[in-house]
Amino acid sequence: MSVSTVEDVMVRDVALIRSDADVHELEQKLLRDGIHGMPVVDPDGTLVGVISQTDLIAWHYFSGVDGSSFYRTDQSMPEREEYGELRLTDIRSARVAEVMSPVVYCICPDQSIALAAARMIARQIHRLVVVDTAGRVLGMVSAIDLLRAVPGIEEALEEADLEKDFFAARIHAEAIERPSNEN
Repeated sequence: MSVSTVEDVMVRDVALIRSDADVHELEQKLLRDGIHGMPVVDPDGTLVGVISQTDLIAWHYFSGVDGSSFYRTDQSMPEREEYGELRLTDIRSARVAEVMSPVVYCICPDQSIALAAARMIARQIHRLVVVDTAGRVLGMVSAIDLLRAVPGIEEALEEADLEKDFFAARIHAEAIERPSNEN
């Protein structure tokens, strides 16, 4: 089978959360599903943002800071005093729309895997949301999904699995045999 489009490699069963859901519901869904983030949709099912654990952590601890900026820039985490007190009272009443990042990198299912890879490289991201022309989420495609489409990858994975113990033993043996630089 020839793999050439995003539709060929994307994951279709993707967890979504509505923008009007409360933050507590989001946290429970992340924990239950064992995931680190998900697309955010409006009540009509149209993509409006993404939310990640990083967004939540920043929101919980820093007042007035867009959490998504921490994993998209070179900046280090700011000091708490710079942004105010902890937001302990806002947690129960907050909505996902208040915490999410409205910046979403998308791709259509009929676009090439080469274009998907180019977008990931250009933006230095590891996944794209796959949407239809109406902006509805169809799935996700990750860098790992794209790597699985490389011709010959299945055979290489089998070979790598067989070789891993050999290389680990060889590296260990070379480290033991290497003479010490002490005088």
